Parts: sequence; C-alpha cells; structure tokens
Amino acid sequence: MALVTGRRALYYGGGMTAYMFVVVGLFGLVNFISYMNPKQLDLTASRKNSLSPQTARLVGRLPYELRVYAFVKDAENLRAAPRRLLQLYENAGDRFKWEFVDPDKKPGLAREYAVTQYNTFVLVGREGKKEAIADGLGEEKMTNAIIRIISTKEHAVYFAKGHGERDINDRDAAGYDEIRTALKNQNYKVGELELFLNAPVPENAAVIVLAGPQKDLLDSEKKKLDDFVRDGGRVLFLTGSFSANHAGPWLEKYGLRPDNDIIVDGASKLMGGNALAPMVTAYEEHPVTKDFRLMTFFPLACSVAPKSDAEHGVSTLGLAKTRPDTWGETDEAELKSGKVQFDQGKDFQGPLTIAAMSDVTTTAMDKEGKPKKGVVALVCDSEFASNAYLNVGGNKDLFMNIVNHLASEEDRVTISSRTADSEPLILTARQISGVAAASVAGLPLAVLFVGLWVTIRRRRSG
Repeated sequence: MALVTGRRALYYGGGMTAYMFVVVGLFGLVNFISYMNPKQLDLTASRKNSLSPQTARLVGRLPYELRVYAFVKDAENLRAAPRRLLQLYENAGDRFKWEFVDPDKKPGLAREYAVTQYNTFVLVGREGKKEAIADGLGEEKMTNAIIRIISTKEHAVYFAKGHGERDINDRDAAGYDEIRTALKNQNYKVGELELFLNAPVPENAAVIVLAGPQKDLLDSEKKKLDDFVRDGGRVLFLTGSFSANHAGPWLEKYGLRPDNDIIVDGASKLMGGNALAPMVTAYEEHPVTKDFRLMTFFPLACSVAPKSDAEHGVSTLGLAKTRPDTWGETDEAELKSGKVQFDQGKDFQGPLTIAAMSDVTTTAMDKEGKPKKGVVALVCDSEFASNAYLNVGGNKDLFMNIVNHLASEEDRVTISSRTADSEPLILTARQISGVAAASVAGLPLAVLFVGLWVTIRRRRSG
C-alpha cells in the first residue's frame, strides 16, 4: 500500500512539475513574441499616448533611414517624456532611428550639429540634410521636421489680394498671419498674388487661395483662374455670410455657388458658444476628412448646395455638414433685429453643407501623358481660419488638410496640441472600502479557495 501511495505521489508530483514547466514556457514564449513585436493599446480619451494616423503612415513610408539625436542631459526625469514620443515613432517605422546624447559627455558631436542648448533634437537624413528642434518636442514639430527633410520639392501657396481679402501678414484677430506660419512650417513657400496684373500665374503655384474677397473679381481675373484650373491648377475659395453676389458668379460654373444666407445654430448657443458660429462634427468620406474626428467652428458662415455637372466635367462632393437643427437665415433685417427664427419655404433647413470640393476634368496632359485634374475647393467661411479662430477645435487641421490635398501632399499633416490632462480616479467611500476589502481579504481568500479545490479534486481522484 505504501508503495502504491509513493508511486501516486511521484506521479502527481511529476505531473505538477511538468505543468509548471509548460506554464513557464508559455509565459516565456508570449514574452518573447511581445518583445519582438512591440504593440501598445492607448485607452486615453484624447489618444495622447498614440501618434496620429497621418504621422504613423508617414513614418511607415519613410524613403530612407532617418536618425534623431536627442541632446538631453543624462537624467531620467529629463529623458522620460521625449523617450515615450521617440519610441512611438520608432514603433511606427523601421527606418526611424534615435539615440540620446549628453552634450556634456559628447561635446564634439554637439559641436558637429551646432547644438548650443540642452533639449535640442537634431534629425539627420540623406546626404547630411538636417533639421533641429530646440523649443520643445511634440508630434507636430517632429512630423513637420521629418516632412522638411524628406521633401524633394517646395510647393508654393499664393494668397490673392486686391479685393479686400484677409491679410497673411496681419497679426490681429482678423488676419491670416498664423496660417501663413503654419504653411511655412510644412515647407510651403507662401506669397501674395495680384491677379489683376498683366502677368501669368507663377509656375511653382500649387494652390491659389482667395480668403474672403469683399468684391467680385474682374473678368480678366476670372479667366486667369479658369485657365489655371483647366491646366490642372488648384484653387481654395473662402467666403462668408451673404456673399453670394460677389463670390457666386465664378464659383457657379464649378457647382459651388454659395447661398445668400447665414447659418444659425441654436445648439452652439446652448453650449455657451455663438448661435452664428455653427459647430460641425459630420464629415463626408474624402481624403481630406479621412480619420478626421475633430469639432470645427465656422463663425458667420453661409451654406452651399454642391451640384455636379458631368457635361462639363465637374464632379462635386460636400466635405462638412452642420447638424439637422441648424438653418440658413436669409433675412438680414431679421438678423439685425436679433429675433431670428426659421421660416419654412424661405430659409434653408439643415443639415447644410459648409465646405465642398469639385474635381474638374481637363484636356491638359502632364509629363506622363495623363490628363491633368483641376480642383476647386470652397469653405463657406473665411473667419474660421483667421488668427482668432484658427486654433479653435480642429479648424487648423481642416484648413491644412484641404491645402495639403490640393497640393497633392496628403502626407503633410497638422496635429492639434495634446495636453497631458490630469485624469484622477475619484472613488466614493463605498468604493474605497470595496478596494480595501478586495486587497486585504479578497486575495488571501482566493488563494485558500484554489487550495481547497485542488485538495478536494485529489481526494476524489484518489
């Protein structure tokens, strides 16, 4: 009997040992696989621990190896934040490499890259081309520095002037100085264009922007824009409320004549905003709005009803729409009285299209013998990209996405600033008691239960 008992003990002991080896082996295999294929799951509401989809695509398609030298003192508290961001980039693409450098320990390398202060990040590309970031590291700065390094050409964006348009050198609330800076940060050349002059559109013009003209264009100017579009050029027109008379005639041929109204959004007022600054969260399927989930605001905007014209090679699609409870107010006198209301049959019922784009088939051919495609985009509000509103919600992101698409540079992205918001976990007294009970008594009881269960099973099988 003793011999049988001993054999049984040996049998169970050997089985348990084998089981432990299998479990340890599985854990080791899982750990090895996770080490070789690093992935992470970002559960934060603002996705602050993830790269934007645009950045991830850009880094995943780097044409050659790009290395970042992070000149940061050898102190963990100084290196923790940049390490997290640089690791996100490294995980997004095999050709992104980086390393920390303490400028005090390697002064020669610091001199080589003209580093004169701590916390400078130098990106080095092919043939020694480099970019330095010295005033704080963030995704937008890093991504735009990458774009400047790998770009092989410089596109130009020209802002028309002479009709009361927004001024790209004006730093006041109504100006466009900040959008000029944003474009330059993405390696665009930015200039002004006087269409009325007897001179052709510059050959390097990728996009012509008309930012809120207050007067109608001259016939000669319209023809110049038409020729530009028919030759594959891209035009972005920004208008505003009650502007159909001077903005509509040229836009109509491209299916984008704006309505003579102003959009009213009662929900924006209820949320503490302005009823005449509609909030937009609905976007159509288009490369401009792909993965775009930000709120945008359009103060003093009008609406547009896009109309395609297949006979003349015009294909039109809306980009952004207001909510169903908005309307387009057509009575200026009612608006001035401060007592606006929706009038059936007179006003336009929401949802209303507030931004649209038309692709124009042309007879011009590119260098490869393929037909060129002209594009005209309309945003029914020039105020949304002004200095006062550019950084509200996703306004800057949407404007830059439109320009990048028009310039055929979708990889150039703008990323809204992500703040490291504090997200404390606040527990009630009952929840605190529950956590304490689970920690003090729950775990020991769980171990005891498992032990009893194993003992009972052994006795039954014995």
